[in-house]
Amino acid sequence: MLGKKWPTVPRLGMHSIQRAEVFRAGSIPIAANDVYGEDGIPKHTHEYLEIAIVSRGRGSHVTHDGRVPIEVGSVVLIRPGTWHSYQDADHLWTFNLYLAPELLHHELAWIHEYPELSRMLLRGLPNLGRLSEARTAQVLGWLEQIRTISAGRRPSLVGLCSCILDTMQELTSRAPRDPGTVTIAKSVVTMMQLMREDLSAKWTVDDLARAINSSGSYVYRAFRSNVGLSPMAWLQQERGEMFSTLLTNTNRSVSEIGSLVSWDDPNYASRRFRALYGMTPSEYRKRFAGEDFDSIAY
Repeated sequence: MLGKKWPTVPRLGMHSIQRAEVFRAGSIPIAANDVYGEDGIPKHTHEYLEIAIVSRGRGSHVTHDGRVPIEVGSVVLIRPGTWHSYQDADHLWTFNLYLAPELLHHELAWIHEYPELSRMLLRGLPNLGRLSEARTAQVLGWLEQIRTISAGRRPSLVGLCSCILDTMQELTSRAPRDPGTVTIAKSVVTMMQLMREDLSAKWTVDDLARAINSSGSYVYRAFRSNVGLSPMAWLQQERGEMFSTLLTNTNRSVSEIGSLVSWDDPNYASRRFRALYGMTPSEYRKRFAGEDFDSIAY
């Protein structure tokens, strides 16, 4: 199972790995790859969601939030646009699951019925903990199936991905499930979809409350319980991810990108972006869209 390589793809001079480089054309955007980080893996970003399981060796996982030791069974989560790297590698392998983030609000929206799992996947905390030896072996087996399965087997890809995400609940506290969880989950998914479809809109909690025929206090409580963030904090995270994608994929100015995500004031946009990624938009673009990147799947 180990030792397989993703086909090399030209990097187009970017440190940001694009969706087209990991997802099969015409298939649902779910993929997996086993990656060897013999000398570590330098700072990079993705245009998609990545969940990585350490399958062999050890090292350190580095993000804007700091450095965390990792070993077999360790799980890391990287939201789109967030930079990370692997350092201090000692025969380090990670088996990575790649997902388009919108799947968490459509085919994989069942996660919202399990608030602990939903918060884990949506808040973007990079280091999730460590799976047991048995669970690690099970997850690696599912990842290998995703890596090799036919691109046309959409139900199988969604099913295998669901099995992996369900296993991630081992890393949560498994709090008792509230009887109203399903109803709350559906309302949160609806609100997320509305905001993601128009990130340039001046959304307020009252707008969301009207959209689901509820109150502002309900909107706030629903987001806090299912996402671990307020609705506006989640919206800022989504805007930041779109902002980062446009920085690395286009030549649009910072002002123009800001207007597309409702960050119309360049100074405000710079502050918001720096709070999310630890650098200004200009620094981010220079770092992740301005240098050559080796042809290796990260």
